[in-house]
Amino acid sequence: MPLTGTGAQQMAELGRQLKAAGNEGQRLKRNLSKKIKDAAEPLAKKIGDVEHLKPYMPDRYAAVLAEDISVRVRNFYSANPRSEVRAQAREHKRKVVMLDAGVINHPIFAQGPRKTWSWSNRQTKGMKAGFFTDVVKDATPQIRAKVLQAMAETAKQIAP
Repeated sequence: MPLTGTGAQQMAELGRQLKAAGNEGQRLKRNLSKKIKDAAEPLAKKIGDVEHLKPYMPDRYAAVLAEDISVRVRNFYSANPRSEVRAQAREHKRKVVMLDAGVINHPIFAQGPRKTWSWSNRQTKGMKAGFFTDVVKDATPQIRAKVLQAMAETAKQIAP
């Protein structure tokens, strides 16, 4: 049965069809999730690449962030159907949303234990907004096309 509606509606309908298909649906869902992750993997690698980060922040911090950032692709088939790319720090509490906005959190005269430092949350020197959003906006059409194609192929494989 061909999928109709928006991408989210198609994903929700496909999720219902896969659930109704039982064990075969679980196998098809795993294959679909793998195809979606494969489509978004180049984007995830680019977001965490030092050379990509350098124009957006000071070189030294770009290298530090590249080592610490983790970019994941997750798929949701029910409730609020979507595929999402999420970046977050592995070990340190880096404020990824602030960094994407072109703002860096920086200590003021850091002395003594870290928890006693004073912080300035609005420093923009050496920062450029969009290290995450710019590359996502550029890659979205290609990823969306691959995801919709994978969803259509999966829908064809579901036994009526």
